[in-house]
Amino acid sequence: MQRCCHNGLPGAAASCLARELPTGARMETSNHAAYIGSIPEHYHRGAGPFFFEPYAQELSTRIKAFAPQQVLETACGTGILTRRLREALAAETRLVATDLNEPMLALARQTVGPDANVEWAQQDMTRLRFTDGEFDAVVCQFGLMFVPDKPAAAREARRVLRPGGQLLLATWRSLEHNAAIRLAHETVSALFPSEPPRFYLTQTGYGEPREMTQLLADAGFTHIHTEPVQKRSVIENTHELAVGLIEGFPIVDFIRAHDPLLVSVAIGALTKALDKHFGEAPVKVTIEALVTSATAPGA
Repeated sequence: MQRCCHNGLPGAAASCLARELPTGARMETSNHAAYIGSIPEHYHRGAGPFFFEPYAQELSTRIKAFAPQQVLETACGTGILTRRLREALAAETRLVATDLNEPMLALARQTVGPDANVEWAQQDMTRLRFTDGEFDAVVCQFGLMFVPDKPAAAREARRVLRPGGQLLLATWRSLEHNAAIRLAHETVSALFPSEPPRFYLTQTGYGEPREMTQLLADAGFTHIHTEPVQKRSVIENTHELAVGLIEGFPIVDFIRAHDPLLVSVAIGALTKALDKHFGEAPVKVTIEALVTSATAPGA
């Protein structure tokens, strides 16, 4: 069974970045052209193991403890968390995974496998096409930061949760807590000193407990708990991570719109910056996210 819906990091990130692109490049980004071709694969292979896998294991373990029967994942991206959720949840648990971008969903289906018991849906997390109280749990890993209307996304999560249902979110902490993302921001900004893009600032711009607590309280959630969670992740190959940080995100459209040759320049400069900062790969480094849980009232 498949439902048609929408949500996710890729489309929301494209909407955010479109405001930074030169006029000629905005049309393609708004039409999600940034997420065709090789970009989903770079996102999955280059950034996925380092950034997303550690927290996929964290969130899937936490969701399993609730023993839910109906689970919705928004902003599923390439299915890294989806795969871990399917492994952790009971076989009979219904799992619906949504994202705004169809090429990312296509890769997510491959990641999880064609025989996995997952319902896939292209859907917007601010306008979910599910009934009120349909799910026991809603989980979103690294998607909320890119949503322009965060209050709407929070209200929708509240709406589709049953009374007593659980919301679980992960959002990146600031650049000072995530050196690899900070180096990517500094590298790209150095190429465009007169108009530095804000993409990486947006990516790490919703990681403070106070603003998350206020957002969810305003949406009607109770028992809100936020905590910074550090993980030790391994950089296996600095060049591959640099490719993921540049070509696996819509920042690559910003760079290409100015000069396509600067993409390889950015990757090379970021690889050198990663080598200089962290040392010879493979190397373990610390990454940090804000993990937030909340309860839908009325149980």
